[in-house]
Amino acid sequence: MLPLAGGACPLIPDTEFFVVDFKSIDDRTNLAGTNRLELLMFRLQEPVEGQITPLYGINVFKVREIMVLPSLITVPESNEFMAGVANIRGKAIPVIDLSLYCGYGQIKDSGILIVTEFNNVTQGFLVHEVDNIIQLAWSDIHEPPDLVKNDNNNALTAMSQIDEDQMLLIVDVEKIIFEVLGSKLDSIDATVMTIQNEGKLVFFADDSMVARTQIARILDKMGIRHMSAKNGLEALTNLQKLADEAEVAGEPLKNTVQAIITDVEMPEMDGYVLTGKIKQDARFNGIPVMMHSSLSASENRRLGVKVGADAYIAKLQPEEFCQALDQLMNPAA
Repeated sequence: MLPLAGGACPLIPDTEFFVVDFKSIDDRTNLAGTNRLELLMFRLQEPVEGQITPLYGINVFKVREIMVLPSLITVPESNEFMAGVANIRGKAIPVIDLSLYCGYGQIKDSGILIVTEFNNVTQGFLVHEVDNIIQLAWSDIHEPPDLVKNDNNNALTAMSQIDEDQMLLIVDVEKIIFEVLGSKLDSIDATVMTIQNEGKLVFFADDSMVARTQIARILDKMGIRHMSAKNGLEALTNLQKLADEAEVAGEPLKNTVQAIITDVEMPEMDGYVLTGKIKQDARFNGIPVMMHSSLSASENRRLGVKVGADAYIAKLQPEEFCQALDQLMNPAA
């Protein structure tokens, strides 16, 4: 049996795979809005006696199952970090060697496959071993220093000190998927050229460098000016500053900022808490908030609406992004 953190949900081992032991992904979203999350922890290398082996983490919401590495089908001329394709109950799942990506070397004939769902797409991550599940407050999760990022091929989005000697490194899955499996942004020109929003300003928050870059590209194509933040707390601080400036000028903030876009998973403060605080502040009246997340479960969407979000869309779907944002900014069009 795998070890467990206090209050965590257990992983039930089987001969070939582990099942995440909760009723459904939706059931775990009771943490949403509490500025907390649960992370599946894993290692990318064999532990060495007398040394601290880095622990990595991924949001439990995104994990569908965990299994001993099955046979993989090699894909010719694929990305160097693409381990192959796994046939899981008749479905072809692309598998990324996360150990190789982060600089630890290739995992060959052994290891654990973590099957995940991001943005309604299924893929697998090959790791050395799974550790346990831990619950943390987003306020205890911070941006990693450049040195730590560089040591892991810039594959980290956050980190947290989980005990005196152990750091937990949280993987920037969006960046890895984008670089290894590609992106739908190649179709961006055909989806946004007819949308006219020149001169308007949108503020967005996302902890992933790749996501911020892609959002900026879409907004540029739409002719929309933009400001951004790396996490929810930074976003709230900057938005409150804009609100203060608008008050001094005697102008409603909605004349300056026409929409706010936020990720859900962010260090310091998550998108649910950020959205709730925005909706509770009368100075932001008339400014729509769109949640833009790789958490695609129906309960995540329901909770987005509950805290006041005006739209909730899957991440990095350019056409849906443009249409939803245009409708929020131009409701009478």
